[in-house]
Amino acid sequence: MAHPNFLLNSRTLVIGGSSGLGFAVASGALSNGSNVHITSVTAEKLSAKIAQLQSLYSGAHVSGSVADLSNTKTLEATLQSVLDAAVKETGKALDHIVYTAGDSFRPVPLAELTATTTLSRFTVRYLGPLLVGKLVAANPGKYLSPAASSSITLTSGILAHRPRRGVFTVSAAGALEAATRGLAVELAPIRVNVVIPGAVRTELLDRLTKGNPDIYKDANLTKEVGSAAGAAEAYLFSMRSTLATGQGITIDSGYSLV
Repeated sequence: MAHPNFLLNSRTLVIGGSSGLGFAVASGALSNGSNVHITSVTAEKLSAKIAQLQSLYSGAHVSGSVADLSNTKTLEATLQSVLDAAVKETGKALDHIVYTAGDSFRPVPLAELTATTTLSRFTVRYLGPLLVGKLVAANPGKYLSPAASSSITLTSGILAHRPRRGVFTVSAAGALEAATRGLAVELAPIRVNVVIPGAVRTELLDRLTKGNPDIYKDANLTKEVGSAAGAAEAYLFSMRSTLATGQGITIDSGYSLV
């Protein structure tokens, strides 16, 4: 028997799918025949990225929503609107939700932390994923099909496991990994996993390194900085494999072992 394409004719929402890892996941899902809905902060970028995906995959179904996830007061309503739009545009309940959205990364030394700035780092990266889980639980079968073939895949980061001076506020990533296990239990049989990437060639890394992401090459066992397309394979695995739930999938090019 030929190996099945587990994503063929599936319905996938990528929250944060207009750039970086999210765009690569959206592209990978489309290449496997999934119907994809993405989000972006601005209508201009959303339109451009949908057009780009449609040019790459002729005849593919790609849609999107504008979503600013930075305001705690409107966060849940915004996410519910995105979920409603994704279900409407893809035709019925989703099979997969991927959350790669994040805010700008601004390292802050421990001595300079304040309660306000620290808590603000949790809005997009922690509260957003948690509220996605809440909305799925509060609306059984509406947003995700209640089956092991359905999945939610979240995004952490390797600095939660190998911290460096001056980036203490990435502790949101560690909290999200703990939440992943709880969500997997609460939402079963829907599966919930979290991908833990190291340095990956994205727009964010390009900004952080001022256009020189190769400075991280020697910090990895592979002596390479991973591509977004390569990192997307971890998300696609999480979506495909009905055996994976409650797991952290580390893709750091061996950074944690150096």
